[in-house]
Amino acid sequence: MNISDEQIKKIFELASMNYKLSKGEISPDDISEALIAIERKIYSFAPDTKSDTVGVKKVLIVDDLELSIYQLTNLLKKIGIEPVVSRTKDEAVSELQKVQFDCAIVDLFLPDSADGFDLIQKLVDKRIYEGSKSTIVVISGTDDKTMIDACYDMGVDFYIQKDKDWHTKLLKFLSNSLQSDDCTSFSKQVVGESITSYQIKKLNETNVFEDLKKNVNAGIYSGFKNVIFDLSSIVTFDVENAYIFADIYKICAENGGKLVLVNPSVNIKEAMDFAYLTDVIPYANSIEEATSLV
Repeated sequence: MNISDEQIKKIFELASMNYKLSKGEISPDDISEALIAIERKIYSFAPDTKSDTVGVKKVLIVDDLELSIYQLTNLLKKIGIEPVVSRTKDEAVSELQKVQFDCAIVDLFLPDSADGFDLIQKLVDKRIYEGSKSTIVVISGTDDKTMIDACYDMGVDFYIQKDKDWHTKLLKFLSNSLQSDDCTSFSKQVVGESITSYQIKKLNETNVFEDLKKNVNAGIYSGFKNVIFDLSSIVTFDVENAYIFADIYKICAENGGKLVLVNPSVNIKEAMDFAYLTDVIPYANSIEEATSLV
């Protein structure tokens, strides 16, 4: 991997290992150690298990820096996304001709902003032509307000400046913006800084629990450690379902959060009691009451 002196400096800054720079010559082992430290910092808030983000099918990363590609690729893989990577504008255009992406994550400088803005325009034009709901995210180190405003004026959905919290901002955007509109089994909304509420509509459809767990995981990765399940529409429920709720409770608890069930039916309460979860997962009569419990 060819890395410039400026990139090496940035790597050690991100890894909080500036002391390495003062010792003189930097070895490949030093760089590997720094990259591992960066990855640990990025994923320190996430469980070890891999999960998927509901609604995200294909994501395109367009960046010409190997460090950024490394960070973005590993970050997305942690939530089950296998991104397609392009290192130039032309490579990205070629990929766009093959596949319709749910989301494109673009570095503005490829290597200069002219290429970045040209690619953004192509992405916007493609979205309009296809009538798709694909999203465009720009990630860049620049804080130039003129450039940021230009991105939004062109139709970019979200601009993320590469600061220490950029990974959290990206995961939060993906979690909140890319849930499939075709999901009829549940819907969600943010009801607090760290709380997501899910209106559960159906539990008998194929993969609904799997999709629900994936979505909750993605939210937790982006800071929403408390989860509320509104079960007002659910009557039929068995012990197997209760054990899945226990898994979600465990994920929340491991990240310092809680799971609260709103308006569980008698059938749900019986199943939870049979699984010895009644005293573990609290109940509430409303979203407001549930919010107060977390």
